[in-house]
Amino acid sequence: MRSPFSLEGELSRPAYAAASAVAFFSQHALVALVLTTLGEPLTPPPWFWFTPLRAIVLSNQALSPTVLLAAAAVTLLIDWLLVVLAFRRARQARGHPGLSALVVAPGLQVFVMLWLCFAPPGSLSPAPPETDARWAVDWRSTATASALGMLAGVILSIAAVAFSTLVLHLYGYGLFIASPFVIGMTTAYLANRHADVGGNRTITLVLCSLGLGGLALLGLAFEGVICLLIASPLIAAMGVVGGLLGRALARMGTRRRGGSLMSIAFVPLLMVGEAALPPRADFDNVASIEVDAPPAAVWDAVVHMGPIPDAPAAPFRWGLAYPMRGEIMGTGVGALRRGVFSTGVAYEKVTEWEPDRKLSFIVLSDPPTMREFSPYQHVNAPHQSGYFKTLDARFTITPLADGKTRLSLATRHELDLEPALYWTPFAIWATYANKARVLRHFRQQAEASTVR
Repeated sequence: MRSPFSLEGELSRPAYAAASAVAFFSQHALVALVLTTLGEPLTPPPWFWFTPLRAIVLSNQALSPTVLLAAAAVTLLIDWLLVVLAFRRARQARGHPGLSALVVAPGLQVFVMLWLCFAPPGSLSPAPPETDARWAVDWRSTATASALGMLAGVILSIAAVAFSTLVLHLYGYGLFIASPFVIGMTTAYLANRHADVGGNRTITLVLCSLGLGGLALLGLAFEGVICLLIASPLIAAMGVVGGLLGRALARMGTRRRGGSLMSIAFVPLLMVGEAALPPRADFDNVASIEVDAPPAAVWDAVVHMGPIPDAPAAPFRWGLAYPMRGEIMGTGVGALRRGVFSTGVAYEKVTEWEPDRKLSFIVLSDPPTMREFSPYQHVNAPHQSGYFKTLDARFTITPLADGKTRLSLATRHELDLEPALYWTPFAIWATYANKARVLRHFRQQAEASTVR
């Protein structure tokens, strides 16, 4: 029995319609199940029918990073299944199988699937069987094709990042999903167009191409080490999926080579479409700590923060922004708070001032989210500033029955990166780690003041 994730074989219109509908709407069913379990009503906006799993990020429940990353993995798995189904259907239809790459584009994938459901059958010679005869060709031709594929992948990597980030100032599906997919497909197609180099070698070439592209971005000061490391699992996964499709396209023979790379053009079009409707996701984050001190001592520690002596965790020492000290200028509602971070200064305005009980403020300006680890002093990466924002924060002081005090810090954030399912868990972890460090500092201050 053929695996549902295999690129071999063809699909008729009824079989494709049924299989693709089950795969696509399984996302909606999963979201409905998750939200129902959380007790949250499902009132989907129009975009829900195109990118359903994003509703998990935008739910009113504070979900763990593990749940969000699991949802991101499900998204990638379903994308791969939709690509396989589209490829097998396109082989049987009057359309180029390379168009199956378009099903990774949110919104556009629905129209591609509908077209494949109704496309009339065509004629296409079956792919040649995979045998050891692939090594009968001159090894120089194979090596040249492999090198050409890797070079094309590097060039596409630089072009995609430059167009999306420097021209459109956008970090979205086009950059992190469509681009590595097409880069992997192009690399694999060019490497296999004269002879099948095998699945394992194809994947190796794709990963090397993406790796060299990352080094090129680092060398051109388009990106830094931290962002490349964080994005690498997502980019590698999409590159491998694209690579397997590119190899399958190359193995189909000369009759369909003319348009094998036509799907490259959809990447900048997808990016332009995203620029018109930029990505945005909001999430809340709450952390608490128990302090062996009365509320008055805790309040004094909060309003007189001072420098934080504890060293941050390793990722923050490598460039992620972390708080260093803070001070409030004035008292009461309207006072300004100045927070010094490792990357700059944040200015905040007090909106609630209830001594020994509550302190709230809105953020007027954020420092850069990171200082990229790079051989250059300046990196042309717009994501360092403005793509992750803290909107407001609220300290709550609650006396406990045993004479201790609970100090809570709740914040609200805005993230302008897609796919949000992938990036939000990292943002949640970073904000929680910073909060935990700040709360420990306040506990130390409050408890030390009561000892004296």
